[in-house]
Amino acid sequence: MLKQLFILLFRLITDPISSWEKLSEKQETDNENFYKSYLFPIFGIIALFSFVGVLLTTKTFEVQLALKTVIKQLIVYGGGFYLASQFLFGYIFPRFELEKDKLISERFVGYSSSVVYVVAMLHALFPNLFLLEIFTLYTIYIIWIGASRFLGIKENQWIKFTIFASVLIMLIPFLLYWIVSLVMPGLKT
Repeated sequence: MLKQLFILLFRLITDPISSWEKLSEKQETDNENFYKSYLFPIFGIIALFSFVGVLLTTKTFEVQLALKTVIKQLIVYGGGFYLASQFLFGYIFPRFELEKDKLISERFVGYSSSVVYVVAMLHALFPNLFLLEIFTLYTIYIIWIGASRFLGIKENQWIKFTIFASVLIMLIPFLLYWIVSLVMPGLKT
């Protein structure tokens, strides 16, 4: 299962055109497979890497800090996924004449966030490599391709949709990170 997950992540990042086409061919009627084989394992890996990363990078063995970091990461990326898919479904889809389909919205946000999730995994293990954050900008290209191949956005609306979706998918986790950092002071990550 994890092998398939990493293959899908790798393909979404290295060849988004064919990946989005394959994903659009497999239009699932429910999100159960999406959640079981893609989204929840990614959140679990981010949590595990965050836990291990804190234990490896602190001078003392701070399990409490590691658990707080796991909670923070789950709120940031789980909440970011949920809020972005809800905004996309509720506000963005109607503006671009798309059928309001919550399942498609969730899958689009989840797959579009693949770079964000990989950067979160790597950043959890290597917190001193702050330049990793730059790679999240590649998410814009993945959204651009997904808008046409997966959602079928009209060509004259690609740019607007890509801007709105990119802001949602990349900005919401950042805002949640900032809010959780204010609520849970003392976390180093």
